[in-house]
Amino acid sequence: MLRLQKLTKTYKTGDQALKAIDLEVPKGQVLALIGPSGAGKSTMIRCINRLVEPSSGAVLLDDTDLTRLGAGALRRARREMGMIFQEYALVERLTVMENVLSGRLGYVGFWRSF
Repeated sequence: MLRLQKLTKTYKTGDQALKAIDLEVPKGQVLALIGPSGAGKSTMIRCINRLVEPSSGAVLLDDTDLTRLGAGALRRARREMGMIFQEYALVERLTVMENVLSGRLGYVGFWRSF
């Protein structure tokens, strides 16, 4: 289960992208996040995987508070997550499945990946 508790992000400029977001997504549920440009969709996703540090609040994945993890524990937690960026991060000549699976290549030996 993914839970956001009072997730807030305020940038150094004073712009508030997220204001006390509470959200609960049960395990196995599919969720679509929609809204106008600038509404905070990408910021929320980046706060969940901590590519952007939240200003306050908590991100809980099962029973792990991702906002409290140190660098090593965060790297281990990210192994269980996936993110496909909106632009420029996909290899055009590969299929969607090949792009997704390429993120796992670092966890298997050379001959197995070949």
